[in-house]
Amino acid sequence: MHLYDAKVADILRCAQRDDSFVKSCEEDVLSIFKLLGFKNYNHLKNTVPAITNIWYYYFTSLNKLQTLGEEYTGVIRFTDKNNIPSKFVQVLWILFYIGGESLYNRFLDKLKTNINNSETLTNHARLKLIRVITFFKENKLLLLRLHYSLFYIYGKYYNLSNRIWGIKYILLRQWLQDDSSTLSFNILGKVSLAYLVYALIRGMYLSKDEVEETAISNYSSSSTLCSLCTEPRKDTCATSCGHLFCWKCIYESLNYQQFCPICREIIHPSRIIFLQNCE
Repeated sequence: MHLYDAKVADILRCAQRDDSFVKSCEEDVLSIFKLLGFKNYNHLKNTVPAITNIWYYYFTSLNKLQTLGEEYTGVIRFTDKNNIPSKFVQVLWILFYIGGESLYNRFLDKLKTNINNSETLTNHARLKLIRVITFFKENKLLLLRLHYSLFYIYGKYYNLSNRIWGIKYILLRQWLQDDSSTLSFNILGKVSLAYLVYALIRGMYLSKDEVEETAISNYSSSSTLCSLCTEPRKDTCATSCGHLFCWKCIYESLNYQQFCPICREIIHPSRIIFLQNCE
């Protein structure tokens, strides 16, 4: 049987369909908790996304079934060895997909503690290793951007968990393949990668004080801009997740898709708050 690799557009549509369904489930569960008057609602609000993802992928991927997104785009999961991932690999994928950032931070903190307590390392070596660990912890977003740049260029692993465990998406029917935007995504990935390299090199040559001064300057100049139209906000309003937009811009966005353009949290138009006297 001949297998066809899924393209970037196929994988993105698959992920968007899965994310949309999981987000709607999260919203429903949280609404039930609100109606029941749970006292620890804020605590549950932080754990519901993980529980919902585990529930969703347990009944799909762990049982060797397609997710809604995979069924919608006609893709299935395969390993780099061109076979269906085992249940053990799928469990590891879910753990890293849901709690990867927490595991990453804990691993670096544990490594830092071991280095500080080591009696065999010299002070110079200990200082160098601590700086490396601090760099990787403070620049995890840059590493994530590097991953997405490579995804747009090569179109293979959508998230870091896929890359770690070698899980890719393939099509059984070539006519399902969406190759219309591959070139555009490839260019986007290369531009993003070039900018990322520039940012890393620039960060190496700037002192800490210069970096902080630049960040403060950039924040001051952009703090009154709308993220959607990139112009000074008009009739500023706030979403329930705390992000600010122009009143017109966010409502037009919600007509298209009902989640925050920045953090992707589900947003209902009735929950938009108009801010008076806000510059």
